[in-house]
Amino acid sequence: MDLTHGDVLHEGRRLLSDVPMYILTDEGYSAWSGCLHLQSNDGELLNGVQYSIRLRDGRLGSIRIRKVISTNGAHHIEVLFEGLGQLEKRCAV
Repeated sequence: MDLTHGDVLHEGRRLLSDVPMYILTDEGYSAWSGCLHLQSNDGELLNGVQYSIRLRDGRLGSIRIRKVISTNGAHHIEVLFEGLGQLEKRCAV
C-alpha cells in the first residue's frame, strides 16, 4: 500500500481536501482498493455510496465505501473502499 493524499469528490463537488489515504494497486490487474484516514469531524461518508478521489499525482478514480471503522476512541475514522474501474492518470490540459 502506498501512502498519498488527495481529495474526495461527490457528484463533482469536493467534500474533503488533502485527505491521507493508502492505495493498493496490483500490477497487471485493474483491481485496486484503499483506506482513507479521517478525523471524526471530517464528515460522514455513507457505505455503498459512490465517490471519486483525485490524488496529488493527478490520478482520478471512482470508489465505493465498503466499511467505516472508528478508532482511537472515535476521534479518527478509517474508511475502507474498493476502486470502481481504472485508477486513471489525468492528462494536463
